[in-house]
Formats: sequence, C-alpha cells, structure tokens
Amino acid sequence: MTQPSAALSSKREKLRWEGPAAMLGGSLWLLFYGASALAGRELGEGPRDVNDSGLLLLGAAAFCGAVLSLGTSLTGLRARLQGRARRLGLAGGVMAALALATAALNALLLTGLVGRARFAGGLAALGVLCVCTGAVLLGLATRREQVLPRWGGTLLVVTGPLTVLLIATSGLRFGSIPGYVLDDLPFAIAGLSWITAGAAMCSRGEK
Repeated sequence: MTQPSAALSSKREKLRWEGPAAMLGGSLWLLFYGASALAGRELGEGPRDVNDSGLLLLGAAAFCGAVLSLGTSLTGLRARLQGRARRLGLAGGVMAALALATAALNALLLTGLVGRARFAGGLAALGVLCVCTGAVLLGLATRREQVLPRWGGTLLVVTGPLTVLLIATSGLRFGSIPGYVLDDLPFAIAGLSWITAGAAMCSRGEK
C-alpha cells in the first residue's frame, strides 16, 4: 500500500514547474528574435521605438515574458535543492528574484500605464545578466546535488556565459548578412538551449 507521504512526494514531483517555465522562456526568446528580425527588415537600420511597429511591441512583450519565465524556472530549480549547495542556491535564487523584478518593471512600462509605452534597454540587459548568472550558479548547484541529469546542469552552466559572450559580439558583421539577422540572434540560440534544459528538468521530475 502506498504511504501518504510517498504519494504526496510523488504529487509534488508532478507539479514541478521549472521545466515547462524554462521551455516557455526559451520559446519566447525565439519569438522575440523572429519579431525583431522581421521588424528590422520592415524598418531598416537606426534607432527604433516599440511604438513604431506592432512587431517591435510583440517582440518586447515576448522578451519580458521570456525573462519572467526563466526567472520562474530558476526559482523552481532553487526549490529542488536540499541544502548541500546552500550558498550557490541562495545566490542563484537572488539572481532569479532580480530577473523577475526587472522583467515585471519592464512589462509595466510596456503597458503604458505609467506614461508612454516604452521598453527599457537597461532593465532588459540587467534581467538577462541576472538570468545568465543565476543559470551558472544553479547549474553548479544542481550538478553538486544531482537533482538534474548531469548534462542538464552542465548546459545551464555553459548557457549563461555563452549568452553574454554572443550578445557582446552580436554587433559584428559577416559579409552581406543584414544586421537585423544577427543583432538578436544570441537570444534565439539561448532560447534553444533553455528549451533543451527545460526538457532535462522535466525528464528528471518524472523519475
């Protein structure tokens, strides 16, 4: 006969949200890239405002949603830790909370409830940095506690600095490839990595 505590533990495992949240966040970054690239083709080079195009507004909303989802995923991953990686988990949790705060504030600005609708690039950059830092910290913590498949934790550790590196080099131009194709490409690559990491979280939760 199944013990009540065992059944409750199994139910909690099925309610894990970090995997689906990571996959949603990755998908939204792919949507952001697609909307940004299409808007770039439509509007050309130069400064752009979210009010200039519905595509830009869609992309900005997708970006905020992605950071919110990824911050939520990291928060759920932090909840899996049992204490052996307490410091790493705590630091990762702080980064996740900061990512959530920056995305929520940017989403509020985007609604136009506090003035003209706008997308704060500084807040967006801070949110991305927090997500990337949290991914490294919690990736290391999950590897230490073995709450994810080892490759899943490694993917999180690699995705964080790789995303920052790709963003830093996204201004480079290669031949005749248009700038709008390359500018936000790092987020598409990071999005695919997060979708894969989310799959790892889901598979572990089913064990």
